Amino acid sequence: MSKIVAVLAFGTLAVASVYAGGDIAPVETTPAVAEETGTFYAGLGMGQISVKNDFSKEEIDATMVELSLGYQVSSYFAVEGRYALGFNTTYDQGNVINPVQTYDGKVSHWGVYFKPQYTMGDFSLYGLLGFGQVRLNDFLGDDAVEEGFQWGLGGSYAVTEHWNFYGEYLWLYDDKGFDYVAKQANVEVNAWTFGVQYRF
Repeated sequence: MSKIVAVLAFGTLAVASVYAGGDIAPVETTPAVAEETGTFYAGLGMGQISVKNDFSKEEIDATMVELSLGYQVSSYFAVEGRYALGFNTTYDQGNVINPVQTYDGKVSHWGVYFKPQYTMGDFSLYGLLGFGQVRLNDFLGDDAVEEGFQWGLGGSYAVTEHWNFYGEYLWLYDDKGFDYVAKQANVEVNAWTFGVQYRF
């Protein structure tokens, strides 16, 4: 009887060894990498800003340099402020036969935004919702200024723990009553930007 028990015990161990693949190794798990929150970040971008009169087809374009400062509140949203200044301005008179002037002043804008975002690995997609101002400096001897709701869409890619590349498009103004010659015409102001961000 003892021989039968020994044979059964040996057989059970042999079968268990076959199904277990021989050696039993501990299961290794990879910890999830959480996005760093509660941090400040700063950005530097370059792009173009355009002011378009939908009626006369006049258009003012300028190369733009943008500075931004933000705070990552959580993995899903941040708050951000920015200032952009345009230079190397060009003016297209559109349908205007006798334009009042050829504008060569500076175009600038600033804004404060709520920034919801969704992250997939190193990529992030985000929106920008906020309030800001657009300014045409020294237009017809004075500054043309408008403030209001602004919004945009963008994406970023994390190159390292601290450095991101980003690209975005902003709708800065789209309404009548812009504070310059064509107050009854609808004026659109849009901007696109590519840049880098550093997380502290």
